[in-house]
Amino acid sequence: MPLYTYKVKTETGKFYTGEAKMDSQEELVSLLREKGYTPVEILEKNAFTDISTIGIFKQRVKLKDMAIFCRQFAIVLEAGVPISTAMDVLRQQTTNRTLREALNNVYENIQKGISLSNSMRQHSNIFPDMLVNMVEAGEVSGQLDLCFKRMADQYEKDFKLQQKVKGALTYPIIITVVAIAVIAVMMLWVVPSFADILKGMNTELPIFTKILISISNFFISYWYYVFGALILLVIGLTMYFRTPEGKFFLGKLAITVPVVSGVTKNLITARLTRTLGTLMASGVLLIQSMEVVQKIIGNAVIADRLGNVVDEIKKGKGLTVPLSDMKYFSPMVLSMVRIGEESGNLDFALDKSADFFDEEVERSLQQMTATIEPVMMILMSVVAGFIVLSILTPMLKVYEQMSM
Repeated sequence: MPLYTYKVKTETGKFYTGEAKMDSQEELVSLLREKGYTPVEILEKNAFTDISTIGIFKQRVKLKDMAIFCRQFAIVLEAGVPISTAMDVLRQQTTNRTLREALNNVYENIQKGISLSNSMRQHSNIFPDMLVNMVEAGEVSGQLDLCFKRMADQYEKDFKLQQKVKGALTYPIIITVVAIAVIAVMMLWVVPSFADILKGMNTELPIFTKILISISNFFISYWYYVFGALILLVIGLTMYFRTPEGKFFLGKLAITVPVVSGVTKNLITARLTRTLGTLMASGVLLIQSMEVVQKIIGNAVIADRLGNVVDEIKKGKGLTVPLSDMKYFSPMVLSMVRIGEESGNLDFALDKSADFFDEEVERSLQQMTATIEPVMMILMSVVAGFIVLSILTPMLKVYEQMSM
């Protein structure tokens, strides 16, 4: 069935764009006119006219896109607009093409009588399990607008947290890239120039100067092999870290490396408490909520341990004891969970804990950055000092010989 993009004009003079799968262009025109739209432009899409339809080039649906979608949906539903009409409005004004395609399909399924949660569940690569479970709970409780509002809050806070992590890592990454570029320039151009000068001086070179020149000659002669090996290494590591074994290895590193473990622990705690609190506040059962948390926690090692927690909850042990047995979460979190269970306000206790650990993430990120920066400066100084010393030592030796 062909996929068409269209631009229409409403009776009030507003323009909307959208996509639809139809057997023919004439059928699409007829459908649009039945809805009171005046077709302005209709184009058939294919892989040659739109490269974004190809898997690797598809536009990603980011946290910000989901936050905007949930916030807009909540506002429209609060205004009393029916779900079908609300989805029709949102799918036309969504700027992310991948999300818009999914919303188009969800809208078509709603028109066929399929529930919103089941329609969204068909696009598990777009709509996370957490959102689908929240929507399902909202449909049962009749508080779908409140569920979307909570999800908007969740995604907005997750997005802010993500931005903090990216901001903290930006400076070290830039320093690393600049350092590698400077070293590459020196090894490929600067060192060879000085090597030619030193050869003309007919003097015995120190061992570290010979090592530097040998490294420089190797890079000049085999730079394409080095470059290719680095690319293959990056591709290989990327593919490995996508496997279950690689994810587990990466997760183990994240919770054991001294500088990173503090940030990881606060991130995981903030994510668990925020997600679990949001799900339970919307009426999702504890076991279902924990299963969702297990999928989105972002660390394979902790996710595996949370699987044991879910099993213990199914045996009727509650949440506090299994989390304590993990020996990973801080006493404060465990105390808040225990108080929440005893008082019947677990969602409130978890939400307050999440607020605290959001701030802890920022503090630990600053501490990590403050630790990484001097280490990187020391490493750069050592490398630069070795290069400068290797070049200047023989030249000073020649100068001393000439002055004698």
